[in-house]
Amino acid sequence: MLAASEHRVEAPCAYAGTCGGCDWQHVSLSHQRELKSEVVREQLSHLGGITHVNGKPLADFEVISLSPSETGLRWRTRNRYARIGDVSIGMKMTRSHTVVEIDDCLIAVEGSVALAQEKKHLGRGDISTAQSSTGQHVVVDQRGGPWLDETVGDRSWRIHAGSFWQVHKDAPIVFVETVRRFANLKPGDKALDLYAGAGLFAASLAADVTEKGEMVAVESVIDSMRDARRSCSDLPQMDLITADVSKWITQIDEDFEVVILDPPRAGAGLDVVTELNRITKRAIVYVACEPSALGRDAKYLADAGWSMTKLVGLDAFPMTGHVECIALFERY
Repeated sequence: MLAASEHRVEAPCAYAGTCGGCDWQHVSLSHQRELKSEVVREQLSHLGGITHVNGKPLADFEVISLSPSETGLRWRTRNRYARIGDVSIGMKMTRSHTVVEIDDCLIAVEGSVALAQEKKHLGRGDISTAQSSTGQHVVVDQRGGPWLDETVGDRSWRIHAGSFWQVHKDAPIVFVETVRRFANLKPGDKALDLYAGAGLFAASLAADVTEKGEMVAVESVIDSMRDARRSCSDLPQMDLITADVSKWITQIDEDFEVVILDPPRAGAGLDVVTELNRITKRAIVYVACEPSALGRDAKYLADAGWSMTKLVGLDAFPMTGHVECIALFERY
């Protein structure tokens, strides 16, 4: 290296460069978002054939922070650490089983490492911590417990600490508000939430369709669906289904005004997209944790007559190369 880039900064964490938890701490936060924007633009143009979104050049797309006060630190509510016997804890190096002993993790919420240190003698294997929006901070046991109480907007959930939940402390409310805006549900609409997890989107948006409509949520993980049932018992318009999305969607013979999907990193895939085209009347809201998967699925949707009309990129994983996108697809 002849000279440092103008975007290079001193990493705030003493373990950056050895610990495998963060890979971008040496890059300024603003430039991290520029790099992520470039990744999204490249994947959507190369794999999805997208050049414009609702008339605006894809070249103008920019990833944004979840909060104006975002510092890139102390955002991660779910964390996993490796034990070093009963002596200490650490994080594994990238692509290695070697553990780097740590006394703090700057992207973890305050107190996460201290809690893991305190409880390191309990159980075996890695030790995971979780903090809820209501302030509970626990070590996850081997059964996925204990319970956590989460609040997003005007709704509450009681979920297992080991259940899937957005890890950035600000992500749940920002994601829900964005999905709500894109879905634009009306009273009486019939909506579908695929890969629904504990029902973050389905429960939050069920009030929009009112009791005149219906909100169907499909999730394959039994514990997550149990959490959803427990948290949605006051919503008669909710229909909660435990099933594999790729199999279930081929067996239904009904239409939905709007479909929301938050698939795993691999994306929905051609078979699921083909069925989405068959059952969706008005709009598809796609929450993507991997830009390349969004690009591939966007191409499948375009081939079936759908256009990406809205797109937002959210920096839900500061100090790392990961980025979330939420896209709205509507028929031509």
